[in-house]
Amino acid sequence: MPIVLRSIKAKIFFLALLYCITIALVSWSKSSPTGPHGGTLKKSGNYFIEMKNPDKFFYAYLLDKKLNSINNKNVSGEVKFLMPDSTSFNVTLKAATDDGFTCESLPGSYACRVTFIVFGKSVSARFENPALLVEKK
Repeated sequence: MPIVLRSIKAKIFFLALLYCITIALVSWSKSSPTGPHGGTLKKSGNYFIEMKNPDKFFYAYLLDKKLNSINNKNVSGEVKFLMPDSTSFNVTLKAATDDGFTCESLPGSYACRVTFIVFGKSVSARFENPALLVEKK
């Protein structure tokens, strides 16, 4: 086999490998990371917000840059459930343990926006409900 043909095959192989690695890294960075409480994690300003929505109850946590829970003593929170028919419901989050917040979940929401007021500043993040988004299409 001529050297030129081997060189072209090597370049094609290298480019294909580079493409596969790039796709893997992009998809890995787009996936929702899991927080310390096992929920979905989103960055908001200098904080992270973690959300869990198992069955009947909704849980939210405010975390610092190192993903440590922030005590909920001087923090208030609210969740806005967004429904497929364009309605929304605001629900006040209640303190649960020392670092979390909870409320009753609203089934059927396609997304929610969790908002915390911490040190007089608003911190919020939007979370999609992947199960309902797939069902909606």
